[in-house]
Amino acid sequence: MKFFLMRHGEAEFFAESDAQRNLTPEGVKRLTSRLERAVPYLESVDCVIHSPYVRACQTAEIVNQQLGGVEQFISELWTPESDPATALAFLEKFESRSPLVVTHMPLISYVEAICCEGNAHNPAAFNCGEIAQLEADWPAAGLGRLVRRI
Repeated sequence: MKFFLMRHGEAEFFAESDAQRNLTPEGVKRLTSRLERAVPYLESVDCVIHSPYVRACQTAEIVNQQLGGVEQFISELWTPESDPATALAFLEKFESRSPLVVTHMPLISYVEAICCEGNAHNPAAFNCGEIAQLEADWPAAGLGRLVRRI
């Protein structure tokens, strides 16, 4: 299985709640530029899964525009404080697909670490808009490997 983990673009610092934070204009610009360069690596992506938080929804929409329109799914399992093992297990539903997941720190770091290392002892941070391409025999602890960061 091939899948991608992506941190949302740069968001504003303040809003009525964390879930309501929008992307900044500069965040949209940087995200668009990064995605233009990343498109050749994302050719296999056939769906986008994203957190319901505003900044993740906005990022997913920009991804969708760059990829020419792919199926989208919203999941509460990809919010910042979600359980990483549960989020990773959710990808079993997409084992015959090549999803790109738009999510948040710290969850994204923990999911990558659990998938590739088998635990979350040393998670690597993600910059805004950064994408990790992973391959896994099955989306479970220790069964994946990082192909590249984009």
